[in-house]
Amino acid sequence: MNQLISLLLTTALLALSHICSAQSSNQTKIPLQYFGLHIHRADEGTPWPNVPFGSWRLWDAHVNWTQLEPRKGQWDFSRLDRYVAMAGITKVDILLPLAMTPKWASARPEEPSAYQPGNVAEPKNLADWTDYVAEVGKRYKGKIFYYEIWNEPSDKTHYSGDIPTLVKLTCEAKRVLKGIDPAIKIVSPASAGGGRHIEYLDRFLAAGGAGCIDIVAHHFYLFKSPPEAMVPLIRAVKKVMAANRVGHLPLWNTETGYWIESKDQIEIPAAFSRGGWKMLERDKEAGDYITKALLLARAEGIDRFYWYAWDNRIMGLIEPKQGTPKPAVGDLAELMRKLVGATQLRCIEEHASWKCSFLGNDGEPHTYSWDKEK
Repeated sequence: MNQLISLLLTTALLALSHICSAQSSNQTKIPLQYFGLHIHRADEGTPWPNVPFGSWRLWDAHVNWTQLEPRKGQWDFSRLDRYVAMAGITKVDILLPLAMTPKWASARPEEPSAYQPGNVAEPKNLADWTDYVAEVGKRYKGKIFYYEIWNEPSDKTHYSGDIPTLVKLTCEAKRVLKGIDPAIKIVSPASAGGGRHIEYLDRFLAAGGAGCIDIVAHHFYLFKSPPEAMVPLIRAVKKVMAANRVGHLPLWNTETGYWIESKDQIEIPAAFSRGGWKMLERDKEAGDYITKALLLARAEGIDRFYWYAWDNRIMGLIEPKQGTPKPAVGDLAELMRKLVGATQLRCIEEHASWKCSFLGNDGEPHTYSWDKEK
């Protein structure tokens, strides 16, 4: 009987947590920082986005550990310095992932990975990680306030170590960075992909990660499903957060995107053409998907949404050769015009359709509705 009462109480608390989170999110004005982007080559000719955005995640931007310290004690901050200067001028928050072990520091330097050999193994010596984190934290004190630990560790081609080691790296980063500046926020490693990625988050939090983070991150990729398929995933992640007593922390979607058709002729990697990805038609479908994803995620309590990516060759919002914006950029700009500063956002599933409504920053009500894909 006691076990039954405990189970009922836990279920009720989880439901209440979801309701309170959604209500709080609905009443808070939607900030510009909700709209995040990845920009890979901002210092190599990529046109700066012609839509306002509030946050920038520097993944696949060539400023990870391997680029910053290619040899022990030899640092190259030239590119990251340029990015930080750009962010300062445009008033954009930087989210910097700390990841990718240089070969010289790797516990398994010859191990294959999605990048270079040895990059996805943990560092052989914790002191090398500590030095890296400290060097970055001190250099950008007062300029970078958000640090994400690693990237997609649930995928062995991105992280080949175990969860206890990942917790140790996270907690050490917290100790070092908070010592440099207590205002710095630690963002959890974001798991992603099919299979058991939400279970991976659960295991990370339960293994001690919950005590060393300020923000929970996850990658809500769908690959070939419509944006509404994100809703049950967000709710499942929030359930895991509540069960691990971090339900009060912000939840960030630090990476999501789709394959978007290009006008430029480019070679399509086999991972996309044969990997089950859905290619969105560039003139309307891509804009519809972006609009729906941003509305639904915010209504479900996501505090930041980093779109991948502005200038990715396959998933980009601009043409890969010409650099001109795809039509979806216009849809994004129109949504942002209404949504930044808006309140009372609510999305409701009604049989075969969805309806999202909110009070715009102009004080006027706005509604988006669409039929579910069959």
